[in-house]
Amino acid sequence: MGATRDRAFLDAVGDEDCTTILDAVREEARTIPELSEECDIPLSTAYRKVNRLQEADLVAEKNRLPEDCRPKNVYELNFDGAVVRMGEEGFAVEFVDESPDPTTPVSPGDRPPSPVGSD
Repeated sequence: MGATRDRAFLDAVGDEDCTTILDAVREEARTIPELSEECDIPLSTAYRKVNRLQEADLVAEKNRLPEDCRPKNVYELNFDGAVVRMGEEGFAVEFVDESPDPTTPVSPGDRPPSPVGSD
């Protein structure tokens, strides 16, 4: 899925609604109605954009069991970060799926470039 996921990632970060949704689910999983409200986008657009992000394997659907015991689908990031590189064959995206061990010292030369969309 490498090249397909790379292209889907680049397309998604080029879409303002998708990047707003990715920012919203970065810290906490959210339902589509919550995303619609928080991101200030119509509910139908939120459903369509979340579907696009799922197809790109950038968000994952999980079930949340709230206090009223009615399961709700929530969406969360499916990666920790990404680095975009441009080479002779075009753009490539390197996905980071695990946070490094904070106790392991890293020299400045060993650090990867800042992830796309980082603060």
